[in-house]
Amino acid sequence: MSKGPIFHGWRIVAVSFLAQFLALGCSISVYGLFIPVLISEFGASFVTANLGLSLLSVAMAGAGVVIGPILDRRSIRAVMITGALVAACAYMLMSFATELWQLGVLFGGAVACGVAMFGPLAANTVVAKWFNRHRGRAVGIASMGAPAGGLLLSPVVGFFLTELGWREALLGLGALHLLLIPLLWVAIRNRPEDMGLLADGAPQADQSIMHESAVSTWTTREVFTAPNFWFLALGFGVAGAVAGAFNANVIPYSADIGIAVDRAAFFISAIGGTAIIGTLVSGALADRMNIRALLWASFALQAMSFLFLRSVTPDFGLLMASVLVFGLAAGAMGPLMAAAVGRGFGPASFGRVMGFIGPVTLPFGFLGPPVVGLIRENSGSYIPAFDAFIIVFVVGGLILFGLRLPNVIGNVTKTAG
Repeated sequence: MSKGPIFHGWRIVAVSFLAQFLALGCSISVYGLFIPVLISEFGASFVTANLGLSLLSVAMAGAGVVIGPILDRRSIRAVMITGALVAACAYMLMSFATELWQLGVLFGGAVACGVAMFGPLAANTVVAKWFNRHRGRAVGIASMGAPAGGLLLSPVVGFFLTELGWREALLGLGALHLLLIPLLWVAIRNRPEDMGLLADGAPQADQSIMHESAVSTWTTREVFTAPNFWFLALGFGVAGAVAGAFNANVIPYSADIGIAVDRAAFFISAIGGTAIIGTLVSGALADRMNIRALLWASFALQAMSFLFLRSVTPDFGLLMASVLVFGLAAGAMGPLMAAAVGRGFGPASFGRVMGFIGPVTLPFGFLGPPVVGLIRENSGSYIPAFDAFIIVFVVGGLILFGLRLPNVIGNVTKTAG
């Protein structure tokens, strides 16, 4: 039983929520707000402005390959604190940039590495190691931090950009990261066993809740030869490309249909708000339902949002309706990915598997934003991009037909494919 009234795992969930709130809320979620700055202040084209997210994806994927296995063997707390410090310094240095390449190096390099060290990879890894029966719910709650960051930080950053300037906005983002470091130091521990506890806060005498790390640890070779690894990585790769591309271009698209930036910032908040609901609900359902069916539902709803958007004459209300549906469904992807990896590979290898998934999804995440920017430049419209998004989700759904996961949590074997 937990030594206090609250199982320490839930404290880790709370701090992991804040880590993802800052990691993705300050980078991916608000990136679109800075695209007009890149175009007007630095003379970037639509394609070049979108490359920032591609650089972020490349560096995060590369760093994840190294960081993932480290999270399974070394101090997760030390890794996360280092990452938060790196990101804080990078944002502050970006505020002094005078050339576009300086922003690219700092954001696509330093910020990306920092996010890989304290963001979803590390946060979900430590949460997965503290929970077994309630892993989906716990990861879902922690993953709510990312959309919450989009919901709450977007209007704040939009205000800073309008009233104070982009340099001051970046300084503020750096300061927020520094505030996270003491919380990471106090809360984060690798495993419940390190504090004399069991997963889920189960009593020591309850041998049925034995931590899965004693059951199965996957080697690098076993991970890369497991069919489930490839079905998950490719399915999430194609779908994830859409999420990054749409988040980056919803502000420019809004400008195309005559919506001002200050009003368009509410679209990012709306994505974050509904994604919170999708994250929480999907995390809870993942403990009880077939994960592949939940993924299909997420893909279908996202495709329907773009089908609706390209079929009507858009205005603020109709775009908001599509954004709400998209955010709800897209928010489910993070916890469902974590639940699938935990169900299929176990918490002892969670960091390794999640880290290895990054390079497989990298080409999709890298190409998504600039390809959409290129489509916009060549066609003068985002409609062809929306058509491509629909096709992508159909392909992703077909890929998931091969996914096979144990139905009973804890039944993790290396033959599960």
